[in-house]
Amino acid sequence: MKISKLRVLPLMTVLFLCHAFVEAEEMNNQQKRKTFIIHMDKSNMPASFDDHLQWYDSSLKSVSDSANMLYTYNNVIHGYSVQLTAEEAAFLKEQPGILLVQEDIKYELHTTRSPEFLGLLISDAYLPESSTPSEVIIGVLDTGIWPEASSFDDKGLGPVPSGWKGECEVGRNFNSSSCSRKLIGARFFSEGYEAAFGPIDETAESKSPGMMMETHTSTTAAGSTVVGASLFGYAAGTARGMARHARVAAYKVCWLGGCLGSDILAGMEKAIEDGVHILSLSLGGSLSEYFRDTVAIGAFAATSKGILVSCSAGNGGPGPGSLSNVAPWITTIGAGTMDRQFPAYVTLGNGKKLTGHHSTVGNP
Repeated sequence: MKISKLRVLPLMTVLFLCHAFVEAEEMNNQQKRKTFIIHMDKSNMPASFDDHLQWYDSSLKSVSDSANMLYTYNNVIHGYSVQLTAEEAAFLKEQPGILLVQEDIKYELHTTRSPEFLGLLISDAYLPESSTPSEVIIGVLDTGIWPEASSFDDKGLGPVPSGWKGECEVGRNFNSSSCSRKLIGARFFSEGYEAAFGPIDETAESKSPGMMMETHTSTTAAGSTVVGASLFGYAAGTARGMARHARVAAYKVCWLGGCLGSDILAGMEKAIEDGVHILSLSLGGSLSEYFRDTVAIGAFAATSKGILVSCSAGNGGPGPGSLSNVAPWITTIGAGTMDRQFPAYVTLGNGKKLTGHHSTVGNP
């Protein structure tokens, strides 16, 4: 029996419209999704699961078949980060074993004579020379590192500490040979950032451990001695870090648009696994309860494992409550003044001389 074309056409139209509706609904859900950090109570993991990863996956699949985890965590917290709709997040919050469903937070990024100004000379009793500092590993979470900088010269350093478990991740303009006995590890974390803002524009920044502010922060902490350093000809002298024999491990968690909490937690997670002794973070956000502050949560876990966590106090102020990173288990470092100026002079036509500041030497 022949099927009338007039009957088939409406059926095909209905099927097409249904398919288009499903695709549109899925696209709409993707657009509505945000990144959440899921905190799990590992002590409540059912015995039916072989490990925590199976449990995490099962909890996620109970609310969404299409969502994929960005990161899993087992040191800084027990849990994972994932993109969900508000409805899925609310439903997941009610599931057994869930401690907290936390929306991802964006954090912001907050000299050669500092040791002398602070009275910490090499010969001083407060900063004695020793063979042991070369075993200390400082993990720096920031915007990437420039391994070619003279401050990462490994001359005079012994082998990489035997307990080190980290690695030198490769990426654009950054290969395994970029690491040395000074810069002993480098990693980058972008899953949270790209989930929030889309793929990284590699024409504007390198999707690798390479470059930017972390070079400054890590060398301030542990830079090797560099003779003849200056700022465009000003303040010529010898530059060195406060702990010049320490090793450096770089964890790139910040990008041009900021630093996502899920990436920061992933960086701290790896730093703990790798075996750092100190964590340094020059980033922060507004004040919030400690259990909602990603940096405070990660720092608490690191401190409980014997790792010193040092964070910047932020660029705000001077009003009350303007500090960042105020959790009592964090060593919070505020900016201060220096005994150094870069004066420049202007003589007016009437002979009056005005004093200002200038960033270069010579004629303007």
